[in-house]
Amino acid sequence: MLWWYLVASYLVLPAASHGATDLDFLVMGDWGGKDSYPYTTSSERHTAHGMNDAAKQFGAKFALALGDNFYDDGVKDVSDKRFQETFESCFSGESLSAAKGFKFHVIAGNHDHNGNVQAQIDYSSKSQRWSFPSAYYSFTETAPDGATIQFIMIDTVLLVGNSDQGATKPSNLTMASDQLAFIKATLEKSTADFLVVAGHYPVFSIAEHGPTRELQPDRFSYLRDYKVSAYLSGHDHNEQYIDVGDNIQYHVIGSAHEGDSSRRHAHTLKSGQLKFHDAHPGFASVSVSKSGMQIKHWKSNGELLFAAPVILPRAVTSKNHSDLFVV
Repeated sequence: MLWWYLVASYLVLPAASHGATDLDFLVMGDWGGKDSYPYTTSSERHTAHGMNDAAKQFGAKFALALGDNFYDDGVKDVSDKRFQETFESCFSGESLSAAKGFKFHVIAGNHDHNGNVQAQIDYSSKSQRWSFPSAYYSFTETAPDGATIQFIMIDTVLLVGNSDQGATKPSNLTMASDQLAFIKATLEKSTADFLVVAGHYPVFSIAEHGPTRELQPDRFSYLRDYKVSAYLSGHDHNEQYIDVGDNIQYHVIGSAHEGDSSRRHAHTLKSGQLKFHDAHPGFASVSVSKSGMQIKHWKSNGELLFAAPVILPRAVTSKNHSDLFVV
């Protein structure tokens, strides 16, 4: 793996390949600027430029926004100026525009829950690019060659509590239970070639915040039970790829706003499970086709940092998650 990392670190965006059969999309986390003028950070602006270049290069038409959309305390109402200053005016490249049909599929993070999450949901009716239909939801996309990918966008703060407020359990047990029922039913019914679950809190992470105990496989078994292809998260402000041997790729994509080199929780993983870790501001891209799904981590300037192994369609994966090693 080391030789690939050394080669990949010198590649830049224009050299990246794109197949005509692929569906491509982008992923960003923890992108929410700051709560004083100019309401963005230089890293966020550079990430926005890099994502615009990537969308143009790959033909991507949507991105996942993994929470902490507005630092430090979310928004007050649907007319809050932060929507314009931190989102609309920053992610303003032509290839990210409504005219190009680009959308951002949004979930909330802990900082968003310090404010008015319902206002962020309601903003979906004011912006053609902002898609946040409810606290948790699912949608499906189809690649040009017919491969299907289903996204389950979850609210991990409602599931396990607001870490920003020191919470160690959900504030509303009924809402948490309802979401768990939704997650289970949606995963159980899925016939998609690829299943992606996206949440703000990571399952595994070596960085400042570390793993989320309540999302660990012994407590939250759904990812393994229903052969999820990948779990994408933010919260920690860096990029990580973790493989614990259960046929699920765990990616932390939380450096759109800033980078953080913390390895405070490295001890929570076994030797060899951390495959990639980088503190540069950036984002990720994902390519999907019948031949597989591949997740790539990019520096904000378009430099390829890491390309994860290709994930095979769920029907091709022969092992049952319940039979695999449990961390």
